Amino acid sequence: MKGSFENWFQKDKVGQVTPLAIDKIGGKRDSANKKDILLLGIDFQNDFLENGSLPVPNSFSDVKNFARFIYENADAIDDIYMSLDTHTTNQIFHSTWWVNSEGEHPKPYTIITSKDIENTIWKPVYYEKESIEYVKGLESSGKKQLMIWPFHCLQGSFGASLEPQLSNVLLAYSLYKERDVRYVTKGLNPISEMYGIFKPEYSREDSTNEQFIQDLSKYKQIIIGGEAKSHCVLESVKQIVESFESINHKDYTLYLLEDCTTSIPGFEEETDKELRQLAEKYPIILTDSSLKL
Repeated sequence: MKGSFENWFQKDKVGQVTPLAIDKIGGKRDSANKKDILLLGIDFQNDFLENGSLPVPNSFSDVKNFARFIYENADAIDDIYMSLDTHTTNQIFHSTWWVNSEGEHPKPYTIITSKDIENTIWKPVYYEKESIEYVKGLESSGKKQLMIWPFHCLQGSFGASLEPQLSNVLLAYSLYKERDVRYVTKGLNPISEMYGIFKPEYSREDSTNEQFIQDLSKYKQIIIGGEAKSHCVLESVKQIVESFESINHKDYTLYLLEDCTTSIPGFEEETDKELRQLAEKYPIILTDSSLKL
């Protein structure tokens, strides 16, 4: 792309809206040089920034590194997909869903277990039967326990929007390559968390986004960054490799840019261990944004 990286990404304005001079961006088609490379950005939204409602440490640096990676590799990247965590106030992982015997709601970062429900420590306000089944389903399937999160990424809010400086870089990329960036929303099911990009954490019915799996299987290299490493990034990596395995798709390599993602505090060791185990079993390379395509 024309000009310096600083033309498109103002490092001292992360989280702030600034205009982009689109007249300085030159477009060009390079379909003849297609390399089947996909860049996947996971939930780079304002509420996950360090000053957001559900802050992730180092997220300012993560988003800057991810944006610079796009700038430096724009010619090689064929397509960009961005996931957007999207919620309403009344969902099972928000405090409004639960009350105790005093009518009080749980505070953010409270863990709710099936034993808590059995002991009437917490009671669901909505969909009682389905809520209990969900909590038990998480536990029986070895998923992360239900955590009450701060209100985040609420539909229509600034917090749900993509970080503005990264958004500018994506616009520049789209105009330069004459290709639309593709956005995928996730997380509107009221009775489930949805960390991964393909399916909810637990559901009685199979609600897997099969079309998205097929779309991603067309690429030989998939490069990932996003927030948070411990939750949405980790689960997305798992869902991609396990879904590809289920359709016997082997012709791919997945790269995780580890300087473009950070875990929620308290989950670092467990997350890194699980990623190393996945990399031993699947074609996953743990790298950083110095990767040249």
